[in-house]
Amino acid sequence: MMRLFMLSLMLFCASQVFSQTSEIARRHNFASSYFGLDAQVFPFTQQGFVLNDANEVNIYNRNGFVIPSINIGATHFWGYADFYITIGTTPISFRKDSIENSYQYGVITGLRVYPLAPQKYPIRPFLGYKFTPFRFQQVNTEGEVYNNTTVRSALEAGLGYQSASWYLYLSGNMILQPEEESWLSRTVVQPIQQPTYFFSLGANYRLETTRGAYSPSVRILDTLLRQQNAMGLFFGIGPSSAFPTANSSSIIESLPFLDDRAMPDLFPDISAGYHFSRQEWVVAAAFRPMRQTRTAYGFQQQVNRNSFALESYKFLFDYHGFAPFIGAGVMWDNMRLSETDNDVNITETVSSKLAPGLVFGWDIRPGKRADPWLLRTNLRYSPYASLEKDNATLSLQYLEFNFIQFVLYPQRLSYYRNL
Repeated sequence: MMRLFMLSLMLFCASQVFSQTSEIARRHNFASSYFGLDAQVFPFTQQGFVLNDANEVNIYNRNGFVIPSINIGATHFWGYADFYITIGTTPISFRKDSIENSYQYGVITGLRVYPLAPQKYPIRPFLGYKFTPFRFQQVNTEGEVYNNTTVRSALEAGLGYQSASWYLYLSGNMILQPEEESWLSRTVVQPIQQPTYFFSLGANYRLETTRGAYSPSVRILDTLLRQQNAMGLFFGIGPSSAFPTANSSSIIESLPFLDDRAMPDLFPDISAGYHFSRQEWVVAAAFRPMRQTRTAYGFQQQVNRNSFALESYKFLFDYHGFAPFIGAGVMWDNMRLSETDNDVNITETVSSKLAPGLVFGWDIRPGKRADPWLLRTNLRYSPYASLEKDNATLSLQYLEFNFIQFVLYPQRLSYYRNL
């Protein structure tokens, strides 16, 4: 009887160890970060239009081009999904056009879905969706620059290869609704088409960031943080982009040739706060300096916005290391508007505004609650952010997308060092 009992106990312990090891492996493999290089190839383009010296519309041919880019992303759900951003650099034309012009995207944000199991098929098909601010620039015969930004979506299909160290892909892309209007002067507008199809190819190197996430000291601290709110101080920093979500009546009514949907430059998202680990609740402050410039035919408008946010959010659950959160806060914006017309300063105003905002996103947690550092994704939206100008509104409604923020918990780091 005793032998049977001991055998049963050994089998039970073995099953618990196996179960724990299996759970650790599933958390460890849930997400895998990567960085790498990408090339967006546009072999086919449409005709362009420009005004000649007689103020007549002339047609010219555009040549294909390629945009070298930088990838930052992570595969999730054990390789079934890929969330990423692609940061474009200067486009390279295959041949020089008769009229100086360029197409360039801002930051591509995308998702690829792999329907087949990654354990069985290292090379697998995928379907994807991506969106980006697509910027067209043209210089007319008088040397005046015109810019126009439209947020475009694209459908993607291709093949991907995933290994322990590398992630490679090749795909075809179709831009949805490529039509837009181009202002050839301050008064003449012409319908044009953006390129409709392009190809993407990328090579990415995987980063291993979860070693040590299941050491005995991590499990001890995880138990402590489930019982009391300790060691919750954190600091975070990461690159962020912003997508305009509303039109500006001041531009549409008075300056329609300006780039209404101009995207702010890439900016840092800096945060600090406290994580109440027992309730999975966060109170934090964030700072984001945003710079937005519109230029066309000798007119330039620049908005400098320093945005401070005080926010609170709640983590909803932890699915094998994927921990989404949602919350709200208030944003205090200090804004400076500058405008020049043919190098003559016509506007210089400073204002501030307090407005509510929403915040949501997710953490990738190699451990459970005891990681000394982790990667966080923040998205913010302030539906009432705006700037008043000449009895009209200059919209500052953005969807802010802080794709990867490095978050450090210094008290936890000190705890591990002391051990």
